[in-house]
Amino acid sequence: MEDSVKFLSGKSPESWDIIIIGAGPAGIFAGIASVGFSCENRKRVLILEKMSRAGRKLLISGSGRCNLTHVGPIREFFSRYGRKEQFVKPALMNFSNENLLEFLKSRGLSCFELNDGKIFPRSERARDVLETLLSACNDFHVRLDYEQEIENLSWDSTTERFLIRTVSGRKLSAQKIIIAVGGKSYPTTGSTGDGVGFARTFGHSITPLKPALTPIYVERYSFTSCAGIALPDVHLSLWRGGQKIGAHIGDVLFTHHGLSGPGILDMSRDFEAGDVLRLASVRTFSLSDCTFTLSDRGLSELLQENPQREIGNLLRSAFELPDRFVVELLASAGISERLRAWEVTKKVRKVILGLLTDFPFTIQKVGGFREAMVTAGGVNGAEVNRKTMESKLVSGLYFAGEVLDVDGDTGGFNLQFAFSSGVLAGQNARKTLRSVCDEVKKVKK
Repeated sequence: MEDSVKFLSGKSPESWDIIIIGAGPAGIFAGIASVGFSCENRKRVLILEKMSRAGRKLLISGSGRCNLTHVGPIREFFSRYGRKEQFVKPALMNFSNENLLEFLKSRGLSCFELNDGKIFPRSERARDVLETLLSACNDFHVRLDYEQEIENLSWDSTTERFLIRTVSGRKLSAQKIIIAVGGKSYPTTGSTGDGVGFARTFGHSITPLKPALTPIYVERYSFTSCAGIALPDVHLSLWRGGQKIGAHIGDVLFTHHGLSGPGILDMSRDFEAGDVLRLASVRTFSLSDCTFTLSDRGLSELLQENPQREIGNLLRSAFELPDRFVVELLASAGISERLRAWEVTKKVRKVILGLLTDFPFTIQKVGGFREAMVTAGGVNGAEVNRKTMESKLVSGLYFAGEVLDVDGDTGGFNLQFAFSSGVLAGQNARKTLRSVCDEVKKVKK
């Protein structure tokens, strides 16, 4: 109470119905939804952004092309958020990928499918997406104020309003607050983990933040010459302390220091230094027009049918593997690529089988927040009503986007959740606003 008196001393704070903290994808859609997607609505909605412009992370998404969402039924999205499948359902069902595309189309922005189901704006320019959203904010009378870093956020039980003080000394109050400040990935865009502090102020617990959708660095890495090579549909298994703890199938990209690509990025939320990631670059192969699971017997038959072929050349052609990859794969076990198939002993054959179906990479470290596309961890979902995005601890406080403990696979799933959770938070904040008459009665009391 004493803090509130100090806060309100002097000039009265600006009064708003809803204040949204963060002008990223989640915050902007929360603002639009807070006024009901209507130019006629006059709810007083303000978005505060600490950077000098909105959507800086959106501008670099998809390498500047902005992979907005993914194709397919929205129910197929649920499993793309790791263990948060149940939490994301209400938001995604309320504002689906189809709803998103319809909204953008109504604002003059058409989109198209590219690269295995990924949806991009037709122009392939992230700036066009941002300008479309900012134009909607303007039309729907959502105000955006920039360079407004929050110094203090609190609740005043006397007025039953949230109080905000900025670093510059500006004072504001609101019935509802929506926190949509993102996580910690790409900190130069303004995502520096501020939401964690705001949430803790109101008693929320935080799942520790860690980088996600990030590459890995590998111990004693010997595939530097393969940088730029991508292997499709690789079977990956994750091992810790001798126990298998996860598996996935996806494309793998070799870098100068380790591994990346969709298959690695999607699993990265579960990686820890010291884990062993095993790659099966080959699982099946064709022989005499039939497809077989690669086994010692199958590899033996392949060698017997091609006795004069050099092993390197044979592996490249039989399994459609890149030349440099085969060279390094064999070299890692001290096997010459010029070894003839008939010269391969049973012992060497089993080594080659292991190279192709169970090659181990020990993770030295996971890429940091400067490399990570998103943040894993955040506000504990158990303390947030998944059907409204409202805090279970503090009435009138909402969360949206990456500040929550939700991270999705690569391919547009994280942006879709940002849009969807922002809409759900904005809609419910608007529905539960007190009327002007209620406000007047409260002041008279």
